[in-house]
Amino acid sequence: MAEQQTVDLGEVALRLTAFARRTFADFGLRGPDTAVAGVGLSFEDFAWKVLEEYVEGKLEHEASRGDVFPLLATALRNDIIDSLRKAAHVHEQNRSSLPREPDSAADPQSLDEMPSTAIDISALLDEKNYRKRVWASLAEEPELTEVITAILDLNLYKPREIAAALGISATEVQNRKKRLRRRFIESNLLQGRMP
Repeated sequence: MAEQQTVDLGEVALRLTAFARRTFADFGLRGPDTAVAGVGLSFEDFAWKVLEEYVEGKLEHEASRGDVFPLLATALRNDIIDSLRKAAHVHEQNRSSLPREPDSAADPQSLDEMPSTAIDISALLDEKNYRKRVWASLAEEPELTEVITAILDLNLYKPREIAAALGISATEVQNRKKRLRRRFIESNLLQGRMP
């Protein structure tokens, strides 16, 4: 059976409040009036809640295990983490993938009914369009054009193989591939497309 240890509740409350404040700061919640969104509890509220649970016997501690503070601090930290997780889900909406009932205006739109601002994926993945975009983005870049020719036309993917085909070092191939990525991304961003 668990024995209740004689504890100076004033000192434990002070230590718990300091620990709660430090835990809040660890999660980016700073300031004396800070509270967890969604549950509305401050660091002092969490400390008193844990202390109350201990006094009421909901949290048991064996005197043979030493000081009671580590038990209360762990319970406090877990309560804060649980509340932060709950708060993160407060603004979530569940949307059905099935269309809503025709006469229901109160239900949120289903995923299929929502307007799409997405890019046409089939056009984006079309290999001919992709090749055209690649070649267009490399205008006036002969070194990068050589790498693209080796990759797209010769089906070479390993830097060693590309280097052997172009007569350059594998390090130079890696450097050109990095320049190629930057150039391709810049070109597509200027055109308003995804890379």
